[in-house]
Amino acid sequence: MTSLAAFIYGTLGGVLINVVRLAELASVPRIERPPTFSDPLWVFQFVALPLVGGALAFAYHQDGAALKPLLAMNIGLSAPLILKTLAAAVPKDVGKVN
Repeated sequence: MTSLAAFIYGTLGGVLINVVRLAELASVPRIERPPTFSDPLWVFQFVALPLVGGALAFAYHQDGAALKPLLAMNIGLSAPLILKTLAAAVPKDVGKVN
């Protein structure tokens, strides 16, 4: 596998998780849905997170890992989910430490 192929498969994995997120929104009534493509920040993360997954798969390949397409897609799919989980774990109100 080439580095470009690793990047493409990793990005595809990230796109697949976005497809799942959109499918989940289909079950929410239209009036309760959050803004999606009308919100620039939502569009940014919709595009950026798969690219992060592709970049991570590329980095794995450049580091010498023997990637196959399924593993590169798994890396691309996992990276956005891990980043979103880490971002959700950051406290919203950081107070003073006593």
